Amino acid sequence: MKKRISVAFIIVGMAILLGGLLTYGLGVHALAPVPRPDLIVAGTSLIGLLLTVMGACDLLIKRDRAMEIEEKDERNVAIANAAMASGFKAMSAAFSVVLFALIYTGYLTVVPCFALIGAFLVGQCIFLTRLVRLQKTM
Repeated sequence: MKKRISVAFIIVGMAILLGGLLTYGLGVHALAPVPRPDLIVAGTSLIGLLLTVMGACDLLIKRDRAMEIEEKDERNVAIANAAMASGFKAMSAAFSVVLFALIYTGYLTVVPCFALIGAFLVGQCIFLTRLVRLQKTM
């Protein structure tokens, strides 16, 4: 299962990367109706490269039987979940502060502002629904 996800990351990443480079090579990025057409190439290339590297790193790590057993150990799973929970809390706080700073310094316009607030609210709602569901079942 994890191998399929990693391969999917590589395929999607390469498609995005090559699509961005193709728009640059054909000059189509200059015709796009966006305020900064040069960011189309940079953004798609960066996203594609990150997805490709992320998938490749998962595939290139050699795992033996002892490592697989250790990864699935309940204690290690609990430690990883606690670390992710702390990361989520820190990310939520940092995201809120950065969003506040960008709004009040004038660097964030209305549409990206609402998109970022919406993404933040989706994460918080998923957290709350998962919390309630786990409290009922455990």
